[in-house]
Amino acid sequence: HGWNQWAEVVLPDAREPRFLGDMPHAWVSSDYIRSALDLFAFDREAQGSLVIGAGLKPRWLRDAGGVQVQGLSTPYGPLHYRLQPAGRGWVLDLPRALPGLPGGLVLHWPEGVDLPRASHQGRTLPWVGRELALPAPPALVELAAE
Repeated sequence: HGWNQWAEVVLPDAREPRFLGDMPHAWVSSDYIRSALDLFAFDREAQGSLVIGAGLKPRWLRDAGGVQVQGLSTPYGPLHYRLQPAGRGWVLDLPRALPGLPGGLVLHWPEGVDLPRASHQGRTLPWVGRELALPAPPALVELAAE
C-alpha cells in the first residue's frame, strides 16, 4: 500500500475491477528463456565468475556429439565451449578468451556422473565438490573417466 511503482498487475485500489489483459506478460517469457540458457552457463556475480555446465544432463554427456555452446551472451562477451566424449572421458574445449572476467570460468559437473580426473597441459586440476576452476581460454581440458 502506498507504493505506486509496481507493475501494471498491481493496482493501487485492490477492489477496483479491471481487465489486466493477456497474462503472463513478456517478462515471464524472458525468465523462462533465461532459465533455459542458465542450463549451459550463468553469471555468479558475487565471485565475478561464469559457471558452465550446471544444468547439463548425464545423457547429454553420453551422446556422441556432446554439448556445444556458440555465442551465448554473457556480461563478459559471447561464450563458446564444447564438451564432447573422447576415449574413456571427455574433452572440454574453451576456444576464446572472455576479457574482463575477474573470477574465471567454473565447470559444474552433473549429478549422477562420477567426477572425472581433470587435467590441462599435463597438470592435474583439483575439484572442489562438483566444481572445477578452469584455466583461462583458449584451453583444452581433459576429463578422464576413472
